[in-house]
Amino acid sequence: MPLFRSAELALRAARLGRWLGPWADETASPPSRRREIEVTPAMKAWVYEPVGRRPRGALLVVPGLHYLGPADVRLDRFCRIMAFAGNLVLCPFLPDFSRMRVGPNLGPDASRALDALLALPERPTDVKPGVLSISFGSRPAVEVAATRPEVGRLILFGGFADYRDAIRFCIAGAPDPGRAHDPLNRPAVYLNLLEHLDPGPRDPDSFAEACFEFIRRTWGRPEMKVRAAHEQVARELAEGLADADLFLQATGIGEGGVELGLAALEAGAPAFEYLDPRPWAGRIQVPVTVIHGREDDVIPFEHAERLASMAPNSRHFVTGMYAHTGHASLRELVPTALSEGVAMVGILDHMARTGFTITT
Repeated sequence: MPLFRSAELALRAARLGRWLGPWADETASPPSRRREIEVTPAMKAWVYEPVGRRPRGALLVVPGLHYLGPADVRLDRFCRIMAFAGNLVLCPFLPDFSRMRVGPNLGPDASRALDALLALPERPTDVKPGVLSISFGSRPAVEVAATRPEVGRLILFGGFADYRDAIRFCIAGAPDPGRAHDPLNRPAVYLNLLEHLDPGPRDPDSFAEACFEFIRRTWGRPEMKVRAAHEQVARELAEGLADADLFLQATGIGEGGVELGLAALEAGAPAFEYLDPRPWAGRIQVPVTVIHGREDDVIPFEHAERLASMAPNSRHFVTGMYAHTGHASLRELVPTALSEGVAMVGILDHMARTGFTITT
């Protein structure tokens, strides 16, 4: 079990634990200040800082694949928590993710966001900023940590080690029938495989807009994971659509959608090689912490150990406290309370250090 090396570090960990633990109210947030800045003409970012005290650390938060970016209430809350712990936090609206695309510009855009964080006048200059990513944001975060010497630490929460395996899971779930699987992610996958679908849509723009609308109506609403709920949304959107049958396959309602998606993934594999984190991960020199929820229904938790093994100076935690978003209840954690408590202390210790690496 890691030991907190200073009173300041322990205080930061306590502030994080107050808001990130399974006892926390996920609808409440600690006090913080937030403002919007322009990173580039095509990219905005939200900046968070603690209230009533100067930030002691700096943190770039790389969001996951979500059209709202930091405007997602869950990510906004998380950034406020990291600011409350003493960080100056910057979280960008990555243009590709805003369009629900996983493209090769993600790494360069995340690097530009780091430049914006470094340029903030209130940034403490005696520490190196940390980088923390969520889900599919692990890929650009790994690239930034590998290429930018200004970075002091890297944390990957729910990231992927093998993009093909992660996408297969999003399309088809796991062979194990007991494994949780989010059925609402398939349209996001189809948006990224659009050019490789065979047969493809007759009206690609309308098909893509229907997929995007399905995402807008269902994501962030756990009740929509029930088939009857998201099927109703899918069938409403399919009415009058030129590619109604294909759209129903993309939403998991029509037959043959899994096979079609997997075939498109294989056909498009050469075009997605830039998603492989291995060429970058092996170059990372700073400490890396990989955290993954055992009940993650978007990216299998087995990716945590594989991802950690790619970076030279790494540690990984797999915990039952978190799924892909949100945390478990205290009652659910009772049977494994001791091991989860040890994991929680380790996670908080690593998170409290990120963003506070002293410059030399």
